[in-house]
Amino acid sequence: MSEKRFVADKLQRVLPAYPEDSLLRAAELMAHGGAGVVPILEYGAPVGVLTETRLRTAIQRGADWLEPVARWMDDNFLRLPIDTPLETAAEILAHTEQPALGVDPWGRYVGVVTLAGLAARPINLPQLGTIGGMATPLGVYLTNGATSAGAGRLGLMLTGALLFSLFLLAHWLVVGGMWWAQQQFGAPWYSYYNSPFAGQWFLFSDVMGLVLRSSIFVVFLLLMRLLPIAGTHAAEHMVVHAIERGEPLTLEVVRRMPRVHPRCGTNLVAGIMLFLGLSKVFQFGVPDGEARDFALLMALLGTLLFWRSFGTLLQWVATTKPPTDRQLMQAIRVGEELLRKARSLSGATPPLGLRLLHSGLLQILIGAWGMMALVYLLESLLGITLIVQ
Repeated sequence: MSEKRFVADKLQRVLPAYPEDSLLRAAELMAHGGAGVVPILEYGAPVGVLTETRLRTAIQRGADWLEPVARWMDDNFLRLPIDTPLETAAEILAHTEQPALGVDPWGRYVGVVTLAGLAARPINLPQLGTIGGMATPLGVYLTNGATSAGAGRLGLMLTGALLFSLFLLAHWLVVGGMWWAQQQFGAPWYSYYNSPFAGQWFLFSDVMGLVLRSSIFVVFLLLMRLLPIAGTHAAEHMVVHAIERGEPLTLEVVRRMPRVHPRCGTNLVAGIMLFLGLSKVFQFGVPDGEARDFALLMALLGTLLFWRSFGTLLQWVATTKPPTDRQLMQAIRVGEELLRKARSLSGATPPLGLRLLHSGLLQILIGAWGMMALVYLLESLLGITLIVQ
């Protein structure tokens, strides 16, 4: 007795396009995919397809190869659950001309289903390499671990110095503002900020202290949003999106790319801040011991569930903003430079030390430590307090 087979066993792994992708990129995916159809996705779910017929219609009507594929995609397609038996799927496809896409129980795209593909082995496409980047006061920095392009070590160190300076300024504004309000109006804001944390909801000072200490991070994000580096950060994300999707690095195409990226370091910061905040919230009114351990476990669970969503929100409202064309063009030039350098390395895997060096983290830490040392030196020379508590 033969084993029962399902659509999931015979999917063709065709890389998807997105509504903002160019018609050229979608056509390239169609050529490489070998299924004669390219799925168009939004948030993981298929919203349309591009077929040879639709592509032919677009060209006949004078479509530009760089315009969005969303203008020419067809929303007339079948969604086949991947647990559909092969015999059932073959019967469906034999009596329809609609392209079919395999979807999981949540409606997300998994692969293309064709009548020929049901009897053939799946087609696998090579995976793209991972590209990282950073925004610096000197422009975009990009790396694939083996090489880098754009703002060099100086730009990365200036980023560390800038981040430290922004956090110090946010600290001054919040703590100084609370001290001024307490002196002028008698409101005990500064006392709330400095009050020891008791972990009790009924202590108003605990709640206010937590809110006031968190406001430093909020002010830090607002300051970052006001600076040009937020636009540079968005430009970096948009170019990385274009490279990862195999798009041509032109201003028209890159403008359409998302300015939020799932691998942004903002997500990591968001996770840390979310865990610290939730751990305080869940510890309100909880005694020491096992109950407090349970509160920390709940904070960890909440962080694991929401850190990416929180990071995406922070990227959208604070750490990125719509870039200027000048910022996009600078980022595009850096992207082209990285591709030229990476091409000669033939996909070589760099050692860990080289990847760490190209990541830029060490340079950023050096810049932050350097700015901190400068502040301490000024405090010593001038006899003043710059890093307030």
